Amino acid sequence: MSKWMEELRKLDKLREDSLISKEEYEEQKALLIPSEHSNVTTYNLLGLGKAVSILSGISAAVGLFVLIAFSYRASILTDIKDGKYLSWNDVENADNFVSASLIFEFLIALPLLVLLIIWAWRATSNIEALNRKGRWTSGWAIGGWFTPVMMFFVPYQVVSDAWKNASGEGDVENQRNSFWLVGFILWWVSFAFAFIGNFTGYEIEDGIDDAIVGDVLYAISGGISIISGILIAIAFNQMSKRHARSN
Repeated sequence: MSKWMEELRKLDKLREDSLISKEEYEEQKALLIPSEHSNVTTYNLLGLGKAVSILSGISAAVGLFVLIAFSYRASILTDIKDGKYLSWNDVENADNFVSASLIFEFLIALPLLVLLIIWAWRATSNIEALNRKGRWTSGWAIGGWFTPVMMFFVPYQVVSDAWKNASGEGDVENQRNSFWLVGFILWWVSFAFAFIGNFTGYEIEDGIDDAIVGDVLYAISGGISIISGILIAIAFNQMSKRHARSN
């Protein structure tokens, strides 16, 4: 017989002999009987959420870097188009500035994506442990990021459900986290501008007009990613704290 069952039997005997009140009996019984979640592992997301928020904030700063770099090169190309004299060093410096911004963008985007996936998986595992099922299982918290078409909405829904179902508080149960909603949408919008900018052609050999348009589009992408990074940083700070309260 389990230890808690032995203790419960003794408690029942005390109640039968009227040695404790009904209220005391119920209180002690609630402490003795294992919770339905007592053997389920849940994750504290505060540290991971802070890391996501920090990297998102850094990505916003990198977005500013991208905005400045591509805007500068677009202005250089415009000067060339207008027949203004520029030294080769000016052009080379503009190219190096753009290359550096792209390197920083990649170095931040990759670990940020990894942490987002880990956070989504752990958060979904938490709400499953609490029997508060979302629209997608913990497996989709990972796979949703890599499945064509579904990547546009499954990651959002996974994280959104993690926010709604982190606890049983009714005031948040059916509400969206607006920071996450807008941040996620802008993140994809930023990616779309960068994708179009890349294929528009920003090499002078492809035509200077195309090069200017490509740089302008990528600069817009950087500007949008500033807002997206800030919003996602705020959202994950909020959501991680909510999960911490529910554990």
